[in-house]
Amino acid sequence: MKTDPVIVPVIMSGGAGTRLWPLSTRAKPKQLHALTGHLTLLQQTVLRCPQTQGFAAPMAVCAARHADQIRTQCNAVNTAPAQIITEPCPRNTAPCAVTAALAVRAHYGDEAQVLLLAADHYMANPDAFRAAVKAGASAAATGHIVTFGAHPTGPATGYGYIRKGKPIDQAAFAVDRFVEKPDKDTAKSYVQSGEYVWNAGIFLYQASLMLDEIKTHRPAIYEAAAKAWEAAARDGDVLQLDAAAFAACPSESVDYAVMENTHRAALVALDAGWSDVGAWPAIYDLTEKNEAGNACHGKVLAVGTKNSLLYSDGPLIATLGVSDLAVIATDKATLVVPMDQADNIKALIAKLHESDL
Repeated sequence: MKTDPVIVPVIMSGGAGTRLWPLSTRAKPKQLHALTGHLTLLQQTVLRCPQTQGFAAPMAVCAARHADQIRTQCNAVNTAPAQIITEPCPRNTAPCAVTAALAVRAHYGDEAQVLLLAADHYMANPDAFRAAVKAGASAAATGHIVTFGAHPTGPATGYGYIRKGKPIDQAAFAVDRFVEKPDKDTAKSYVQSGEYVWNAGIFLYQASLMLDEIKTHRPAIYEAAAKAWEAAARDGDVLQLDAAAFAACPSESVDYAVMENTHRAALVALDAGWSDVGAWPAIYDLTEKNEAGNACHGKVLAVGTKNSLLYSDGPLIATLGVSDLAVIATDKATLVVPMDQADNIKALIAKLHESDL
């Protein structure tokens, strides 16, 4: 009797979340904060893939300085990571896909499926997410690398888009094309056509297949990542990738390295209220508002204030006669920015690094 494939969540927790400064920092990036409820984004991601519903124990890939925080946060939701893999330096998601495939193959064999997903995304409907993953498992079992396309809720210009091709099975489609972040008019045409979805950056694949595709399309990435894996040091549940080998690995996303080159790409629709929680306006959208349209967190006193995000991680925020602002206060810094400028915060971060404040 045929059994369901083993699906192993491998959670990428390497992002710095700079657009959510000053709350998100290198020491504690956004996935380790409770931004959309009482659980952190990492904890929500872990609980989205429970062992009680057929998923294997999760693995995590992160910077060494975050390993203890990740273990602690996972334990707080009664989940012990099967392994925490630490990267000595950032190298984007293609090397991470190799590492994930090697780790899952070592634990479960060639046909086990890797569910590669980010630690810092939000899903309003976890049940719909799980249903999409289970639907995609069939395509992954027949030799496809599945990517998940989030149902667009508007003409967003901050996401990549994927155009659906011909059906592969009841749930999966061939990928017709990947499109980089479009301008507003182009994004409107994509959404109106009904043929495009947002690229959610979530992948499902057999461990052996991803390794074969990386070898074919980006052999330098495979060789460096495999060397880093083979020379890794182990300390309990932590596997530390070799620093010299990993530093020599080209930095490239799995989208560029594999998905835009392979003939095995498949697309499964994801209608689960997905958000990458990329900037403060996303937090505003995901937070309950009061009658004045303000989304408030922490100590806030708002008088004559409308349509603003007021987020305090400690100090009191007091506002009077303002509107359409994001005001973010921590014990280290305070950010005040018009909501329609909050997506451009990287320019401010660059200035901060230059001034060494």
